This record gives sequence, C-alpha cells and structure tokens, in this order.
Amino acid sequence: MEFINIPTALFSSPEYIGAEPIQRATWISLLAWCCEQENGGIIEGCRSWGMRRWMQTCGVTDQEINEENELYHFDGDNLVVFGYPHEIQISVQTRRKTARENGKLGGRPRKTDIGTSVETEKETHEKPTSVISENPEETQPVFFENPEENPAKTVRKEGRKEGIHPLTPSPCTVEEVEDHLRAAAFAGRVRLTPDQIPDCATAYWGSRDAVNWTRNGIPVTKWQSDAISFATSYAVNHPPPPGNGDKDPYSNLEEL
Repeated sequence: MEFINIPTALFSSPEYIGAEPIQRATWISLLAWCCEQENGGIIEGCRSWGMRRWMQTCGVTDQEINEENELYHFDGDNLVVFGYPHEIQISVQTRRKTARENGKLGGRPRKTDIGTSVETEKETHEKPTSVISENPEETQPVFFENPEENPAKTVRKEGRKEGIHPLTPSPCTVEEVEDHLRAAAFAGRVRLTPDQIPDCATAYWGSRDAVNWTRNGIPVTKWQSDAISFATSYAVNHPPPPGNGDKDPYSNLEEL
C-alpha cells in the first residue's frame, strides 16, 4: 500500500497516550513499513536483527524497538505493530487482483453516463432528425427516420463533475508492463529479480488503474518511464532474500 490509513481515534487510544514521544515516532515508522510490505502488521523473525538492519529496513534502532510499550511488542520472534489497517489491506489486494484480471483483457472500457445515454438514444429513435436545406426557397424540412442516414451529426458534450478526472482507458496491459520491466532489469536500469517482475508489474498497473492512471493527480502520459520509477521504489522496499549476494540474476541470459 502506498498510503497509511490511520484513524484519528488511534491518537486518543490508551496505547498511544501511554507511550513516550520517541515510541510514538517509532510506531509510525514501523506502521509505514508494514503498510508498504502489506504484512498484516507483523514483522516476522526480526527479534535477532541488529541496529544496522533495523535502520536500513524501518529507519529505527534496535534500542527503540526493545523499549517495552503497547504500540509494538514482540510475540516470540515476531514484532506485532498496533493499529495496522487490516481492512484496507484486504480491499487493496482485492482491487489489485481485479485490476490484474482486467489488465489481461486490455483494461476496463470507458464509462459513460448511463442515464444520459439511454435518454439520448430514446429521443433519437422517437424524434426524427430534421435538416434544413441550404436553399432559402425550400422551406420544407427533410426528415430521416434512420438517424444513421442523417448527414448532420450532433456531438453531445458529456457532463463532468468538477474536480473528478474522466475515466481514461488503460494505456497498457500487465503483460506489457512485465515485458518493459524485464527489459529494463536486463539492461541494469532497475534492480529486480525475475521472480519480482510479475508482482511489481501487477502492483504498478493496479495502483495506477485504481486512480484512473494519474500520479499525484497528474495524468500519466508516459507509462514506460513511470513504471521504471515505480519499480525503482519497489526494489528498495522489496529487497531479495539474503543469500543471493551481488550476483546479477540476468548474467546468464543471452536474450529476453
């Protein structure tokens, strides 16, 4: 998830009120990292992490983590973070799954005002269209029973609510994003392993499609460069498991 959904009621909860200022700041850092990972508010197997690992992962120190409080606590080797938005995670993952299915079909179709369209079609079929002759001596209008035969075409301006972007057809499919990221990874532009590329492509496509292919309110005009920027951040937040070393996963590939 790219945003933290924190209900304001949490800041009045006994857990938050009873914590020290440093603990509150640590909690927000942990919650932000958990939302990025979509891990349900549980950081697994982190009890043995050292300060360097904590700083590189969540931006906190092991000393801050080990201070006892109710905003975060260890359950065995796992750290449990208070106030994680489980419902939001389920909703985001559901929309992402739907987006991936739609992406395989080429994206969702443009939506129209159903009520206006139905009324327009109804009026078109019920009322014949008249065309006035350019000759002033001919005052009789010519009627066309079939609207398709009418040479005078009227373009209806669709009403749009102020502040809401009209739905935009998807400029690409998930498969096209995967191919683009795979080529970028092969060229060394992004540090993604082959196993990460499908998930990264799905996450990118779903996140942009959910907001009508905009980024911070601005329409995405070049999805290729936007996908590279997204993948760069994705690679930082989703490092490969330890043990892979610095070996280039594409070093043995001759072609895509």
